[in-house]
Amino acid sequence: MSLLCTLKNIHLTFASKKIFDGANFNISTGDRIGLIGLNGKGKTSLLKILTDNLRPDHSTPPFQFDKTKSSDNQNENFSTFLVPQELPLDEGENYTVKNYIFRFYPKLQLIHQELEVINRSIEQSSGLQQETLVNQQIKLMEQIEQQGGWDLLSSYESYLKYFGLQDLNTEIEALSGGEQKKVLLSLGLTAPASIILWDEPTNHLDLEAILRFEEMLNSSDKAFVLVTHDRHLLGKVTNKIFHINKELINTFSGSYLDFLHFLAEEEQSLVAHMNKLENSMRRETAWMRQGIKARGTRSKKRVEGYNNLRDKIKAIKENAQRQLGLNIVASQRKTKILAQLVDVAFSFEDRQLFSNINLSTQKGDKIGLLGANGVGKTTLINLITKKLSPSTGSIKMAEGITIQHFTQKREAIDPNKTPAEILGNGSDFVTLPDGRRQHISAYFESYLFSKAELNRPISTFSGGEKNRLQMALNFLRPADLWIFDEPTNDLDLATLQILENNLTKFEGSLILVSHDRSFLANVTNKIWLLRDKKIELFTGGYEQAEEYLDALTLEDIIQHDEEEGQEQTGEKNSPLQTDALTPLKLSGKQKARLNALPTLIKQAESDLTNINSEIDLFDFLSMNQQKQKEFFQLEQKRNELEEMLLSLYEEQEELLAIAN
Repeated sequence: MSLLCTLKNIHLTFASKKIFDGANFNISTGDRIGLIGLNGKGKTSLLKILTDNLRPDHSTPPFQFDKTKSSDNQNENFSTFLVPQELPLDEGENYTVKNYIFRFYPKLQLIHQELEVINRSIEQSSGLQQETLVNQQIKLMEQIEQQGGWDLLSSYESYLKYFGLQDLNTEIEALSGGEQKKVLLSLGLTAPASIILWDEPTNHLDLEAILRFEEMLNSSDKAFVLVTHDRHLLGKVTNKIFHINKELINTFSGSYLDFLHFLAEEEQSLVAHMNKLENSMRRETAWMRQGIKARGTRSKKRVEGYNNLRDKIKAIKENAQRQLGLNIVASQRKTKILAQLVDVAFSFEDRQLFSNINLSTQKGDKIGLLGANGVGKTTLINLITKKLSPSTGSIKMAEGITIQHFTQKREAIDPNKTPAEILGNGSDFVTLPDGRRQHISAYFESYLFSKAELNRPISTFSGGEKNRLQMALNFLRPADLWIFDEPTNDLDLATLQILENNLTKFEGSLILVSHDRSFLANVTNKIWLLRDKKIELFTGGYEQAEEYLDALTLEDIIQHDEEEGQEQTGEKNSPLQTDALTPLKLSGKQKARLNALPTLIKQAESDLTNINSEIDLFDFLSMNQQKQKEFFQLEQKRNELEEMLLSLYEEQEELLAIAN
């Protein structure tokens, strides 16, 4: 691993809000970095610094940004490519999916535009003029080759098709949010930069696309910095963590799961240290309260020690992470069935989204609504919330039912107002869903804000902070049925885990539209899978549905690989072919092995299912040291089993290919 860049003495303040105060870090080749921290604490600012779009404040000592040079000392090894959350497109710009890549490579775009003009001119010319144009064409094509343009364009188109975008001549503006995200993923995976910066890459993606993206990240040797709320993805692809905390950047070498283990140990050490300090404090307080005669001559040093001890305890308590106090309250309704869909179908213009839907939600149901983007998840939610009416069939709702809908677009919050105005509406108190009254500052602070931010204009809040504020506003309302549409988007990991914990304890009914696998696995007890215009019900929760989804994804990948292989070879027969002149046959030993493999695979799959069930029972928020040890032992065993199972699958495929 070689060093790519070093940043030292990062100081950054916006208005009166300090973001960084002397932060340092470096990035090397092979680093797969997860960038984590509370929303509004500097993740986006750090990405802007790395891309030279933000310059830190003047400071002493001064800010340093050292970028390593190549072996000839002429060019920088260091380069970055930022994959933003939203597809950048200025007013008046007109791109197709295929040529959108040129927006990020303007030099290549100019050459390509000139080449297109030459190509059209060649068709309309002849003789000496045509010969001159052909020579110009060759030079332009050589320029594209020198810049690596042909490989870049070929790779970009290959990734687009890998993510399921087939019509590359579609206007970029006509794509859905999920399709636009796939374009961004393709750009990031194609980019030749030495460091790829991923800003929430899985937002708006369906599970199949997330799994494919995860596979590509794991197969890439590029250094990257990943900002995401997807803990499953973080656990699978990272080998280093940058944790923004207290205006510094703490570097941890290891995966996100290793980092969680480290935090648990740190928490235990902090508790032990705090107990020790408090015991000392009690002893020293008793000594200070003694009369001067009883103490003898007051020890100046001991008095100073007492004051230092008191300051230490105060600092530790102030710096301890606050807990997000969500007030998600169910109503006292006794009705069991809340909503029932009977033979429901819905069509939009000439397109039927689904038909013959029969299902119900009852009190206590925690339902995960899954399906690829565009299959009708939002439409189904709008039917349940009465924003739409079914084309045929009926929807029966419990009398007087109250539904709260936490939408993906969120409610519009006036940016010119302050949290105090939004939450309190002129009052110093808020009324909680259970009827209790709480001071507005205490309620605001329970959502991980500081009291000083209560009167700050909302326009100065980050996207994640606005999301948290929206949550604080929504959760002042009780409901029979809560519907969450991508609630984990833009949430930092600390807030996400506490939201997850509270929803798990919630006694009411939930419908969750989410692509966050960890979130679904930990919260839901039923899954509705919208696929092929039908809904498949999994009463065993996400774990039961995950096996089915994995099989579907594997089928799609195999089909894609086969089709790609057929396109490359021009053959429509099986892609597994042997030399016709020297046909292969199974030996006796190979036949015996092929017969034994199904049993071995079945046993390995069963063992893996059992281990996954055990791992799902662990709660990171309350694990002790023994539980942590057990967790990491199981995690290691699961990794070994997954590798063994993959090896068995590959061996079986190879033997079957020979046998056939």
